[in-house]
Amino acid sequence: MSCAEILEAVARGRADDPSVANHLAVCPDCRARAESARALGRYLADPVMWEEPSPVLADRVLSAIDTESGRKDRPPRWWKLAGAVAVLCALVAGGWTWANRPDWTVELAPGPSAPQAGGVVKGWNQPHGTRMVLEVWGLDPADDGSYYELWLTAPDGRHVSAGTFRDSGRFEVVAGVRRSDFPRIWVTLEPADDDPGPTSRTVLDLPDA
Repeated sequence: MSCAEILEAVARGRADDPSVANHLAVCPDCRARAESARALGRYLADPVMWEEPSPVLADRVLSAIDTESGRKDRPPRWWKLAGAVAVLCALVAGGWTWANRPDWTVELAPGPSAPQAGGVVKGWNQPHGTRMVLEVWGLDPADDGSYYELWLTAPDGRHVSAGTFRDSGRFEVVAGVRRSDFPRIWVTLEPADDDPGPTSRTVLDLPDA
């Protein structure tokens, strides 16, 4: 099994399967990511994430807009119906972003190894960890044998990996720790080796880190 398949099995609650357990015993990289995989599995198993929107949600949204604006020249009903459909589509396609705004947002400044890069992280505090959406730009694609890695770091120096990627883009990840305990968020360029900790090749970091 590949590392990706192992982490998928961990997320599905199969960490005790012999093949998975044997791989975790010899792969420090997967061991470092196992808790984040478990947190992702718990997050995806939450039935709240799969609930359908209420059929009256659009009318409530439009009513609230009308009340707030106090407009008397309201558009005809057909326009409101089209607007209701657009609102519902936007809510579903956007993952309920309107109703589920991030608990915090931080900008990432370029590090010494990527002075042209930039990024933003939006985070949601979860009961068993932290869900994050990372947007990165200005990074060159990682060479074969290397990858970028997102880290959360505690004041005492403990590091937790929140996932890896190979190029600029938008990524959603889950870390099995609370950001209040691991406040530093940063990105490094890592070689594909057996060292589970971060290198000194920082490409993105908090401005005041």
